[in-house]
Amino acid sequence: MLVVIQTGRAVDPQRAMTQLRRGWTLFELMVVMALIVIVGAVAAPSLSGSYANYRLKSAADGISTAFAKARSSAMKQGCAYRVSILPNTGNYRICPDNPNTTTTTNTQPGEPPVIDDHLPPGVQISLANTHASDRTDPNATLGSTVGTSDAGQYVVAVVFQPDGTARTDVQLVLSMQGASPLAVNLRGMTGSVTTGPASQAGVGS
Repeated sequence: MLVVIQTGRAVDPQRAMTQLRRGWTLFELMVVMALIVIVGAVAAPSLSGSYANYRLKSAADGISTAFAKARSSAMKQGCAYRVSILPNTGNYRICPDNPNTTTTTNTQPGEPPVIDDHLPPGVQISLANTHASDRTDPNATLGSTVGTSDAGQYVVAVVFQPDGTARTDVQLVLSMQGASPLAVNLRGMTGSVTTGPASQAGVGS
């Protein structure tokens, strides 16, 4: 239906209403804002959990890399190397298996440097458990004992021998608020690393 207004032009009422309404009412704006708040409140925990899980996976990659560096250094340098952790923090250390190694400087002239590094912010690392590896070499140098503290309060997590093996299988647990703990498992005999939920992953599995 067309309506004739004073100008003498025929106007479609529906089109006229559309042209007149060029903004939002206060009530409509409040409804939109309320919906945004509700959606944000529902999505926030999920996004936070996803971010925490991403950081844990990144931390697991970092520990795997640390194991690989220590193992490679032991084989290249012809001496035992260890990876130590500072429990309940994200700090870890790669260095020759020397009980006096506590700083980031060389303990003796010509000795390889100590590598201090850390996991992504918010991620904590702990030594879950260990057990003897199935290595059979009776001539292997024992070196530091896994689970003991060195002079710098770092706890020895694993010691790699010059042949690339370790005396123990090790499980490290990574934790972060908002995410399920993640276990990093090292197979001492082969140096292989696997990751999985801390409640399911087992040492030497």
